[in-house]
Amino acid sequence: MLIIQPGHNAPSVLNEVEMAMLNSKRLVDISVMDYEGNPVDIEESMTNGGTEPTGYLYLDVYDYTNTIVYSESYWPVAIPDNRRIKHLGTGKYGITWGENSGETNSSGGYLFAWRVRRASEEEEVFRVQLLEVYTPVVLSLLPRLRLQIDKSIKVINPEKFCTLGYSDSQLLLYLQAGLERINQAQPYVTFSMSNFPFWHGSELLIRCAVLEGLRSQFLFAVDTDIPQFSDSGHSFAITHAQMLKPMYDSLSNEIIREISAFKMHYVNVGFSMSEYRVGYGFYQGILAAPTGAYFRNYYNANMPGTY
Repeated sequence: MLIIQPGHNAPSVLNEVEMAMLNSKRLVDISVMDYEGNPVDIEESMTNGGTEPTGYLYLDVYDYTNTIVYSESYWPVAIPDNRRIKHLGTGKYGITWGENSGETNSSGGYLFAWRVRRASEEEEVFRVQLLEVYTPVVLSLLPRLRLQIDKSIKVINPEKFCTLGYSDSQLLLYLQAGLERINQAQPYVTFSMSNFPFWHGSELLIRCAVLEGLRSQFLFAVDTDIPQFSDSGHSFAITHAQMLKPMYDSLSNEIIREISAFKMHYVNVGFSMSEYRVGYGFYQGILAAPTGAYFRNYYNANMPGTY
């Protein structure tokens, strides 16, 4: 769910990445709030003699090639009224992605760009939501990745921006970053999430994702570590970065070697073949040679017209 609240200087891409399985349907919804954080509906009325909307709600859906694949206006309503955006309750609107053919039948991502103005006296708010479509085998890697990277009980409550630990969408982003690390390495062969050889490389992909998670955790530690603090005779230190760095370096050095060896299984082995053949010019020279002429190591022209 995407929260849209006027007056907040928040990033356009604010919430968790939505996930959908291949050939499935997924509700992509937003919650419209006023300045005090209360859910409110947009005003569905017209002004200036019925020519301008008081409030409005627009949606454009892009794929990652910057192509608009779907566009709709909830209000003002188009005629005829064939809206897919539904009013789900006070302040809540959403669209079920995957109802139309071709929307979730292949792996990839979509960007949902919402434009909302609750009333004419309020400002327009723009927010972006991401939806990633994955195959079931990719989602099956999440428990294995969480087992390696998430080693303590942590509360995850995205609605209140309490994101300790790792949500499923964060783990998927680490998997994607791990895949890109594999593709960057030589040799040249590259993979996508839809054609990755999971039966052979799942463990390598998971460790690459762990490495990207450690990088993110290391940056967080650099920002939050306290080398030394003392208050009324009580002192303590928080130095996670120093402990994370050796582990990151060790895992990185190990993975670099294994990626190249792994990709060698999928590189076509080239070969070169040469074959000696008598050319036309050499053939004419043999025919023109006098009887008894000898071509060392090749031919003996001992009869007219033969060789």
